Amino acid sequence: MTKYSEQFARMRRYLERFGEIRAGRVHDRDSEHYLDDVYSFFLNCYHLKDWLINDPAFPANAAEVEDFINSNVELKVCADICNSHKHLLLKHPRSAENPKMGPKKFFVGLGSGLTTVRATYTIDTASGPCEAHELAEKCAELWRSFIEGKGGAV
Repeated sequence: MTKYSEQFARMRRYLERFGEIRAGRVHDRDSEHYLDDVYSFFLNCYHLKDWLINDPAFPANAAEVEDFINSNVELKVCADICNSHKHLLLKHPRSAENPKMGPKKFFVGLGSGLTTVRATYTIDTASGPCEAHELAEKCAELWRSFIEGKGGAV
């Protein structure tokens, strides 16, 4: 397994966790933990770029990776979410979207002895709101397509 494949797999695991939150899961922890998993997806998704750039096994150079990000609004928004969360303030945005975490909706289910929770997250952007999990799926698919298009393995 290549090093960048490890980070791709980590990103996919966080996407899976995010999907479980959206679909519904046993409510066994404070709801802030779910938001942590959402942010962790975007952090791991954006930082895949560093693994691609720094892994000599990946058949593309830094300029190609950066150009790919800059040619996809979803990945630029992902970068802005990641960097604004990491640094508190976004000083050098990649997009013109100014993404911010918007409304969160929680749905609680009671029954069968278990409490379940389902949550959806909205990201407010200059172009309007977007559903966070849909953005996450699109970002993961863009990376998969880019890696495979360069002859890499995921």
